[in-house]
Amino acid sequence: MPTAGDRTTRSGRIDDLPAIPYPSSVPAPSSPTLDSTDDRRGPLGVLAGLAIVILTMLLLGIGDDRGLIGLVGVAVVVETGWPAALWMLAAAGLGHTIGGLVGPGSDDSSGRRIRDWSIGVAALLAVDLMLGWSGIGTNRPLMLGISIGLAGLGLWSFRGWRPGVPGLGLAAAIPIGTMMLAAASIPGWLWETEFGGYDALSYHLQLPREWWLAGAIIETPHNAYGYLPNGVEAAFLHLNTLVGDPGVAARSCQMLAMLLVLGAAFATGELATTLLGDDDPAAPDARRLAFVALLATPWVVVVGSLAYDEPAVLMLGGAAFTAILTDRGSASGSRLGITLGLLLGGAVLAKASSGLLLLPPVALAAAIVVPPRRWPAVVLWTAILGVAICLPWLLRNWSWTGNPVFPFVTDLLGRGDWTSAQIDRFNVGHQTSIGEGLRAIGTEFLFEDWWRPSGVDPWRPQWVWLPIGGFVSMIALSRRGISGRRAAAMLVAAVGMVLVWALLSHAKARFLLPIAPLLAAAIAALASRSLGESRGAVRIGIITTAWAVSLVPAIVLGTERFGNPTAAIENPGLFDGGLESSLMKTVDPARRRELIDTASPAWVLNHGLDGDARVLLVGRADPFHFGFRDESGGDDRLSYQTVWTRGPLERMLAGIDPDLAEASRAEAALEALASAGYTHVYIDRAMLDRWRDAGWSDPLLTPELIEAIAASRPPVARFGDRGFVVRP
Repeated sequence: MPTAGDRTTRSGRIDDLPAIPYPSSVPAPSSPTLDSTDDRRGPLGVLAGLAIVILTMLLLGIGDDRGLIGLVGVAVVVETGWPAALWMLAAAGLGHTIGGLVGPGSDDSSGRRIRDWSIGVAALLAVDLMLGWSGIGTNRPLMLGISIGLAGLGLWSFRGWRPGVPGLGLAAAIPIGTMMLAAASIPGWLWETEFGGYDALSYHLQLPREWWLAGAIIETPHNAYGYLPNGVEAAFLHLNTLVGDPGVAARSCQMLAMLLVLGAAFATGELATTLLGDDDPAAPDARRLAFVALLATPWVVVVGSLAYDEPAVLMLGGAAFTAILTDRGSASGSRLGITLGLLLGGAVLAKASSGLLLLPPVALAAAIVVPPRRWPAVVLWTAILGVAICLPWLLRNWSWTGNPVFPFVTDLLGRGDWTSAQIDRFNVGHQTSIGEGLRAIGTEFLFEDWWRPSGVDPWRPQWVWLPIGGFVSMIALSRRGISGRRAAAMLVAAVGMVLVWALLSHAKARFLLPIAPLLAAAIAALASRSLGESRGAVRIGIITTAWAVSLVPAIVLGTERFGNPTAAIENPGLFDGGLESSLMKTVDPARRRELIDTASPAWVLNHGLDGDARVLLVGRADPFHFGFRDESGGDDRLSYQTVWTRGPLERMLAGIDPDLAEASRAEAALEALASAGYTHVYIDRAMLDRWRDAGWSDPLLTPELIEAIAASRPPVARFGDRGFVVRP
């Protein structure tokens, strides 16, 4: 929940000014910020919010046949959340130090705290990349000492803070409880639109696992995503090191995503106040309502409960827009440029697409509200600091491939050891046609929850009310009073972001999430004005709506996985074959034989093969729950490759005469794999078909070749029509 703090002005503390009597119709401001307050209702409000969070978790888990699974979820949050909390406090400490060097912003209270904390998040991503690349990032005693030291400084930076009155922000406790329960789930179960968090299992969590096992951030030619900036993945490596076990640390990574979303909600609250007039008495309610509006968006709860990159981008993007709109009158363009460079560069480190989705919109907003005389200094310092904070990624990629931004700009800077066909497939997978992009504005964003054509990805209500409500609010605010210019700047930035997303990316709903703070802030600013200016039915309607929309993420979670969203809490056997293994021990031999014949890939790979088996996965690129390697060292048990990269099978096929019959080519490839030391090949036929239909698959992996491999050997295991395991 947001907290309330002392009243502030844009230039200093209002407590230092003479008391101003407020008309009876206008409530005195009580701001849900990170500032201190002596109001004794604050601690009671925090306790009430905590009670609502726990109650939400209990109610959502009530359908689980294992009993009070909600309480188990609470215990998991406490048990696995400490590394994430330590990381966030460390970011606050680092940001406090850097913020002191940057200098005060136009708001030296709550806005300053959020700015500094966001800068700290960006800086710690860069530090984690440097430490991870050097090998220091996997030294547990050293990383624990660094984390505790910075966290101590972070705690000291909050020395004057006291919890304030949550007010309307108390409604946010419901989506917070929803997000916490979802984050307590073992990755692989939630959410349907994310195919069980496929991206986390294939690289957000898998890459830090491989780096931790290797003792440093190393090049992963088999996993194309290892060439992306990986700032958040480096933070996950930091957590892996603190915990000492990537499997256990997976939920700590999800807890970090949740805390970053809460940070983004605070940043959104500050952004909402910039759309009001300076010293507007509606600012406290704007902060509270923005906090609720962002967290009540299902997409935000989804990414806040998975080990994804978006939460960091939400926080840094919200802080960047706030910096522009609050610092517009400063005489120092260099200070604003330094701030924007750190925040935007950090956002790029968190997710490469942020370079597209944030930089042009932020530039548009700045061009509207920042005086032209300050543009040169702002642009210069933004560029310098933005490149500087990205150096850990740029230097790392340059040393690996010769191209600092590989796999982008390959025509100009080089394509490493990728073939031109690989580059083409990668580009096809990350762009869309103009017509499809413009259509996606409706189907993936504005009307995603009301109009879904057939043949698209799994549908769930994720944007709901936010897009249309946000744009309507921006238009209304742009026609109002002294804040109209700021609202117009935000509207132009939001439209620009949508167009960049539609025309220059692959236009999927989740990747437009950086727009969420802008939309939520606009809705909150307009509603807070109405709340302060109206009485009776209007006020009751706004309050009721705030509580009603806060229920939406809980409803969405409650209907996940056929109404059993909590099945994966403290249930690793659901993913690693453990449940099947336990069942096999309790049945008679005949029934055991039946269970083995119908076993899952997880059971086969983790329990059914010999300990010295070496398995090549073809088409299966999410190996997080498979026994990748003896965690204490040794050779990898599994080899895999993502869709854009070439694995051992593709490389061997490239050296075989293409004019041979498919059966002969299959036999030659299998013999080559056996000579390379592979004892088994697992082919996921269904995923290869999906990649092929999308135009992403290597053309050497034809359906005829896969069927020739299947026919060449008796299967060790068969998974229906989806796939099979054979000995080469």
